Amino acid sequence: MKRQELAVQAAQFVVKSDLPQIAQDLVGLLGWERTRALIAEWGGISFPVPKRADGRGAHRYEQLVEAVGEEGADLLIWCYGDEVLTVPNCRAAIARARNRAMVAFYDTGATLEDCARAFGVTTRWVSIVLKRIQPMPREEVLMLTDSHSVPEDRHG
Repeated sequence: MKRQELAVQAAQFVVKSDLPQIAQDLVGLLGWERTRALIAEWGGISFPVPKRADGRGAHRYEQLVEAVGEEGADLLIWCYGDEVLTVPNCRAAIARARNRAMVAFYDTGATLEDCARAFGVTTRWVSIVLKRIQPMPREEVLMLTDSHSVPEDRHG
């Protein structure tokens, strides 16, 4: 499996409680795919959301369209227009998701070496992750769909 494919697959293992509140709000507004794209493009950056798609806000609007599509950009303007949106980077949630994906990959029969190569880590790290992380039931993770609903985690 290629690393890019694994990164997309790892995104399937994001748990709602791992995300900061603003990311949960964005998932509710945009869906997981668009939120993931926004985080990938603007994560960790404060982004002034324009009031409108035209005039002085046209350039920022186009930047949003590139990240989340026209419908997503319109939703962001509707909800956050004329505000500064600090897009979370979600590094901790993404790292936890990657570790869950690593466990799932291992559970399909991959070796320690396969996991290490696929995820770009050492076999020692794979061993540590396998000891720490329990696989998550499918109903507890965000699925890569445009569904605007976010499943609750087992602790929430």
